Amino acid sequence: MNRISRRALAITTGMVAVSALAAVPAQAQTISGGSCGAGYYQQDAYPLGDHLGATGAGVMFLYYNKSTGKNCAILRRDSKFHVTDGMGISIDASNGRSDTDGQRAYTSYAGPVYVSAAGACVKLTGFITGAWMTPDSSYLEKTHKETTGWVHCG
Repeated sequence: MNRISRRALAITTGMVAVSALAAVPAQAQTISGGSCGAGYYQQDAYPLGDHLGATGAGVMFLYYNKSTGKNCAILRRDSKFHVTDGMGISIDASNGRSDTDGQRAYTSYAGPVYVSAAGACVKLTGFITGAWMTPDSSYLEKTHKETTGWVHCG
């Protein structure tokens, strides 16, 4: 095969791959690695903390499964944040149900936690303790804790 044919083949293959990705329904693109299980779709994401223009110490993700009526939440740390004393997440429903997961040993993610909240609102609370490396290579230690307030009612 000559150079022109190989290049044309490479370009065509790339175009087919991009077309295949574009053909995936938007709903299917919102799944985050199946951490909550089959049928859960991401509803929202909430940053935890902020430092030096970074995205934060971590992100709380909220998922929903329409067939079961359950919400799921996961806390994932930011790759540039070094967890030193654990992390955790809880999900509360305005109907009184709740679930919590957190340990001092966790360093990458906490959860998943689940709650049935049909006709109710949910609230996420997350914490993460660790350190940012500053531009002068020192560490800035901090505990970040955030609560969403009541969200995704219904």
